[in-house]
Amino acid sequence: MAPSNGAEYLLPCSTSFRCFDRFSILDDPGDLEDPNGRVPFWPIFTTLLESTPITTPVHLTELLDAIAVTLRGSSGPAGDYEFLKSYITSSQPAFFSTYWPLIVQLALELPEHFPSGSLCILGAEGASYTLSLSRRQTACLVVHQLLCTLRAPVWREDFFDFGMWYASSQRHEEACKIYLTCLFTYLETFIPSSHQERDDWRITYTLVTAEEDYMALDSPQTPLSPIDIVLSHDYETSPAHLGLPSGAAVVSANRYIGFGQSATQEEVHVGSSPASCPAVLITPPLAKNQILVVRGAEAVLNISGQRRSITGMAQDADTPVDWRRRTMLFMDALELDAESDEDGLPDLIPENLNREVNKAAIAFASGPYESICSPLWGCGAFGGDPYVKVALLWCAASAAHTPLRVICDREAREIVSSLNRLVAAIRDRLVTAQDLMKLLRSIPRDTAKLEMLGCMLERLTAI
Repeated sequence: MAPSNGAEYLLPCSTSFRCFDRFSILDDPGDLEDPNGRVPFWPIFTTLLESTPITTPVHLTELLDAIAVTLRGSSGPAGDYEFLKSYITSSQPAFFSTYWPLIVQLALELPEHFPSGSLCILGAEGASYTLSLSRRQTACLVVHQLLCTLRAPVWREDFFDFGMWYASSQRHEEACKIYLTCLFTYLETFIPSSHQERDDWRITYTLVTAEEDYMALDSPQTPLSPIDIVLSHDYETSPAHLGLPSGAAVVSANRYIGFGQSATQEEVHVGSSPASCPAVLITPPLAKNQILVVRGAEAVLNISGQRRSITGMAQDADTPVDWRRRTMLFMDALELDAESDEDGLPDLIPENLNREVNKAAIAFASGPYESICSPLWGCGAFGGDPYVKVALLWCAASAAHTPLRVICDREAREIVSSLNRLVAAIRDRLVTAQDLMKLLRSIPRDTAKLEMLGCMLERLTAI
């Protein structure tokens, strides 16, 4: 298969998207075959779809396996599609009568929606920093992620299609079941009798890139923005937790954005919002001065909780939501758990403080937001100190002149009261974001994590 160049991502309908006709699907390859014996994949794919009746889970998995072997020379999920078969049998009895015809229709529309046979990679040389798609264009890509007809982008080897959810051995079966339910709930909105499509609903993927020497707080006086520390029983993908109707929500702390097999916050946010999934095809790993903004991707289910304890439920139908205004902020945090703490907390290294506040400020200033909703960004697996991170997020929101809501679930309830004490003390003693950054820079690096709150309060008292 021909590799993509640095500026484009090849789609299966491209004549350069080639493979071996391993099952002799084409009656007469003729002029299609190149000197290496490879042919365009698209005529093989269309022949498979149009000539193979799919009426049972076995038929479906045989088709998926034929696609996998044709493209990659080996079976998908090691030939194991048991979880997918079980899910369709138990949870989607109307799959073959209702969803499958729609999937085929959307899949075959690829050349119509993308006549160039490729997508521009965001930020590539000579390429745009924004990709704007109609809902149907987006659904067409999502369906190809479902059918596993896509190739890995050059910067990643996996987690670019939904094949990870199909095998019998799953890290988190309930999460994968919920993500598949989100996928079919999303596709249901394209069934003609269910909803009227809106021509003005666009999904946009924007890579925001600041100057290399960008400094969020280079002005002398930046007043501190309003801040609220919110205790919620669980994290949710309900509109109130997503910054709607006029705000934005931080959904990711990873350089490599996307979905997965578990229930991290990012996996939950993206998995609940299938229209955001094509972002993995066009978004390289984020640089220190870059963030990704996805607008218009509906969270089709309200997924509550994270990690081992999650549930999926329908969104509240009694509350009208304009999902076109939904904004997802992908901004990677430093992986401080991987940095040495021999010389003290890596959170307090001046370069790290500057990097984190700049990263968050780039995201928060990416639009005119009424408010920003954020979890304890970078404080889970990446090991960030919550008091330092909240202070940095506050500085970044202030630089963007935007109110901040930090949402904590019940697992963080023990520090919520402490965070509120810290916020109250800062409000009482400090006026500007520059003052708050000065406080952070004054904390000795050998301060232990358990002593951070006390150290910050003591220094505030001395002001």
